[in-house]
Amino acid sequence: MRQKKKGGFKFAGKKHSRRGKISLMLALCSVFAGVGMVAFSIQNGGNASVYVGSAGLFALFVSLVSLMIGLSSLKEESYKLFPVLGSICSVLTLAGWVAVYMLGF
Repeated sequence: MRQKKKGGFKFAGKKHSRRGKISLMLALCSVFAGVGMVAFSIQNGGNASVYVGSAGLFALFVSLVSLMIGLSSLKEESYKLFPVLGSICSVLTLAGWVAVYMLGF
């Protein structure tokens, strides 16, 4: 077991939130999926298949789930770095997906 350094600080046993990390990871996956779908659509001259559209809806759903996980992880007694980053990234991603679908209608 690792020994504590003399004169070191103890932060009351706080850790980084696991749900915050999951939220950030899901939000980043949604962003990368969106970039990949836009690149694929541009490569095909704007004629993407139905599968790309359904993958976009799935990425929108993932972004929404990521936001809910991020907001729930803000209530935990832990460091707030990952929950805040996950929530902000999820809100921006969700806003981007909603904008894409609103412009499509």
